[in-house]
Amino acid sequence: MGEIMKTAIVSTEVAQMVGKQHGDLLKDIRRYIEQLGKGKIPLSDFFSESTYVTEQNRTMPCFLVTKKGCEFIAHKLTGQKGTEFTARYINRFHEMEKDLMTPQPAEIPIGEVASYLKVMDRVAFRQNLAPYKIAENFKKVSEQFGVQLTADFVKVPEYEQMSLDFGKGGGAA
Repeated sequence: MGEIMKTAIVSTEVAQMVGKQHGDLLKDIRRYIEQLGKGKIPLSDFFSESTYVTEQNRTMPCFLVTKKGCEFIAHKLTGQKGTEFTARYINRFHEMEKDLMTPQPAEIPIGEVASYLKVMDRVAFRQNLAPYKIAENFKKVSEQFGVQLTADFVKVPEYEQMSLDFGKGGGAA
């Protein structure tokens, strides 16, 4: 079920997208499932039964709707509703695909990250790296492991920010 959650949306969200009551959409999906079953077409490509918990702590039925399921529903809609739903579900699945493609921070114990940073510090010190360069490296490594440092963590010295402009006169501008 975990894998389908990454590639499907809950029917409550679909109902909002198409402007239907969730109960009405459930009836439609159940009818589609019955028709798919008669045609011996695997329904798991489109819909998967599930439940959700309401604010009143009640467990209610719903369906997980795959991209194919959304396409199926969209083909049943016409006019403005069909156009709007198609655009919404396409955008939603693109967001989900983007999230899946975004690398997640590695699950490495903080102690190991700290040890790595200590070794990195010794190497950088031996190589006489400027302190702000060491800080830049620390910041990059920290962010890869999901540790966000403040924007001003790395302070570049003013002399590193200067640029020389040699014009026709041959001197600094």
